[in-house]
Amino acid sequence: MINNETVNSNIPNTPVHISGGGCPAKKGEIFSRPHIHGEIELLYIADGVLRARNEEISVTAEKGEIIFINSRVVHETFSGKDGTYYSLIQFDISEMPQNHLKNTGKYLRRFLSAGECSMYVFKNGDPKTDEIRGYINEIIRESTEKKRAYEMYISADIFKISALLSRYKIILDENVYFDSDTIERVLPVLNYIDTHYREEISLDDLSKTVNLNRYYFCRLFKKATNSTFTEYLNFVRVCKAEKRLISGAGNISEISMDVGFSSVSYFNRIFKKYKGCTPSAYKKVKYAVQ
Repeated sequence: MINNETVNSNIPNTPVHISGGGCPAKKGEIFSRPHIHGEIELLYIADGVLRARNEEISVTAEKGEIIFINSRVVHETFSGKDGTYYSLIQFDISEMPQNHLKNTGKYLRRFLSAGECSMYVFKNGDPKTDEIRGYINEIIRESTEKKRAYEMYISADIFKISALLSRYKIILDENVYFDSDTIERVLPVLNYIDTHYREEISLDDLSKTVNLNRYYFCRLFKKATNSTFTEYLNFVRVCKAEKRLISGAGNISEISMDVGFSSVSYFNRIFKKYKGCTPSAYKKVKYAVQ
């Protein structure tokens, strides 16, 4: 089963968790079994070889390289060589104080970022690898030495890492999508969908929440979310279903109906669109370490 992991910050006043990889591992040793969490994860390989994989791809990083794993991506990690050692940094970008999409609906950022990279390896010899490695080394040093205001230095480096990930299109560049006035206008709609996703929601229901006719509502929603209301509603339903699948609560048919889909076949198609596999495959996913 997939473990829905809770990541707790260990850096005061930040949504950041930092840890080492324990003792150097032997080849094939499992660091983490299939799990998922809401935080972005960076794995800096101090020595040896580290492998990470999910239901779609497998990546390998050597000494000095960095594996990026996006939020809400099921993954596992294991050693690819005797003596592997790494440092791990996890952070919730949605909880950073200056995050534009922090208070704009529970699922909006996840929806806008659905097309982001799930995993990426910063390889040796790449200038951006040198840049992100510098930020990571400073974070590790600050968290170890704990000098005055070290939390602020770490937060600053996390912002720089987030900016680098955006610049190179590894994660969503919120400045491309974000329009505070438009988002604020549709926020009641996003909240309505989050509450009533199980029900049959019509355009008339939603347009009334913002006092617009159907035509202008559709234009406003498209501008705010870069999608139709049906696409966004389906995404929210998939997120709700994902949570049920991870917990093992109910069979596929029950989950499909409970989250608002009219048929199992339609649920399967929409789930695969956003998650890359069918609900049954997602529910049963287990990996055999090679």
